[in-house]
Amino acid sequence: CRSPISGIVVKISAQPGQQIQPGDILIVLEAMKMETNITAPVAGKVAAIKVNVGDNVQSWQVVVECE
Repeated sequence: CRSPISGIVVKISAQPGQQIQPGDILIVLEAMKMETNITAPVAGKVAAIKVNVGDNVQSWQVVVECE
């Protein structure tokens, strides 16, 4: 999963090994005082979280790897 926008990670809802369904919230970003949810595009399992709370991310940066 990639970040659709540049922003700051304010919450990580997923954990490595967690089963996910399409639409599940994985990470919440904040940009310009607005929050954006990054959701799971498909069903599967979270392989790795590539960011931490407080990290700055760029558009299209990989933030979660799913299997």
